[in-house]
Amino acid sequence: MSYMSTTLTVRTDDRLRKALESRAADLGQTVSELVREVLEEAVAERPLALKTGHLKGRLQLDEPMDSWSRELAEHNWRD
Repeated sequence: MSYMSTTLTVRTDDRLRKALESRAADLGQTVSELVREVLEEAVAERPLALKTGHLKGRLQLDEPMDSWSRELAEHNWRD
């Protein structure tokens, strides 16, 4: 894959630049390679379930008040 077609300039503070350099070195990559991977992941189209799966079952609600809510809670497969 060729990445030489476009140049993007991003300004960072020294702390972030040093963190990027350190992480890239740990991974055996250039800073450009690391930033490309991070940007690709950030803009990747993923189904909602993949984006929010870690939240499944984390919401704690009070007891349902109406019969419809109570019925829904009784048949909720996540409980």
